[in-house]
Amino acid sequence: PDVVVELEGHTDSMGTNEYNQDLSQPRANAVRQSLIDDFDVQGSRITATGYGEEQPVATNDTAAGRQENRRVITVIIKTLQRYRPR
Repeated sequence: PDVVVELEGHTDSMGTNEYNQDLSQPRANAVRQSLIDDFDVQGSRITATGYGEEQPVATNDTAAGRQENRRVITVIIKTLQRYRPR
């Protein structure tokens, strides 16, 4: 469909802030490239941003929490289609 999205790359807190920032951007870029190559999504509709360890969703004190923090999420920025109720 006609949407514009941002992919947000995240990491756990293992390593330095700089390392995690440098890791999160390629993580988001890889998902972006997969959407373009494998699913024919127009690249102009996808941005990718790395946030490093800045926005954890779980504790970084446990392996399970760190695993949850290593992620890429999709945020819908806008839709280009107008919603029409039936």
